[in-house]
Amino acid sequence: MATIDGPPLAKFVRLAPSVYLQDPLNASEKADRPVIFIAFWMNAPARALAKYVVEYRRLVPSARIVIVRSSSSDFIWRLRAQTRRARVAPAVEAMRGLVTPENPVFVHFFSNGGMSSTTHLLQAWKNATGSLLPISAMILDSAPGSPSLRAGLKAFSFALPRMWILRLLGKSLLFVFLVLFKLVHSFPMFSDPISLARKLINDTSLVRAANPDGTLDRCYIYSDTDELVDWRDVESHAVNAEAEGWAVRRELFKNSPHVAHMRAEPDRYWGIVREYLGDLVLA
Repeated sequence: MATIDGPPLAKFVRLAPSVYLQDPLNASEKADRPVIFIAFWMNAPARALAKYVVEYRRLVPSARIVIVRSSSSDFIWRLRAQTRRARVAPAVEAMRGLVTPENPVFVHFFSNGGMSSTTHLLQAWKNATGSLLPISAMILDSAPGSPSLRAGLKAFSFALPRMWILRLLGKSLLFVFLVLFKLVHSFPMFSDPISLARKLINDTSLVRAANPDGTLDRCYIYSDTDELVDWRDVESHAVNAEAEGWAVRRELFKNSPHVAHMRAEPDRYWGIVREYLGDLVLA
């Protein structure tokens, strides 16, 4: 597997606070260059996410790689649909002109944070272009989970200070906030963002199958010991996806933590990705 030299995001162009672009050093002007879209988990550290991009660059040297990061504030403050679409609008612009039914985008996202960013992209693309996003395949890593107070507290805690007194205070305030957040979203007029994203990521009216088989292909990569996303939530979602017309593959990893399946079994993980990339490998 490829390694990282220098600052993790040094080779990226920052298009917006959450959106980054990386082209190969000698990018061609060809309109059919491969495009890979990656949406990372909430508060993902730069060095961790860069490892995935480096390997994708090795596998598909000619690709334009567009990544979206997400933070705690994206879940807390950016609640309006228009605001969420605006956050990923630069990703749409980076893909327009390259992504077509003949040259679909390859999608890979992580956890509920990445799933939410991806649904925002699908909606923003449809809103901006009037068409469905053509995709070749979709990889779902450690997603989707279901909304729960325990998982939410653990997920948001990663961004808290490490000093014990500040962390304790932060967790107490976070618990109160999440209880209120859950209470507000228990009313029908306020959709829970995770439940909504679980539904939208299966919505075939937002995507267009554009692979040689004409199928909407996706692979769930998940673990039986993930403390944030229960394997049963993933498998129930896979069943719903199949009912909506997706061609589903399930890859259950043993004893790997949340968003750490690649680290646990890198050969197996990238072998799965290579299969879905198909002819794009070394393009």
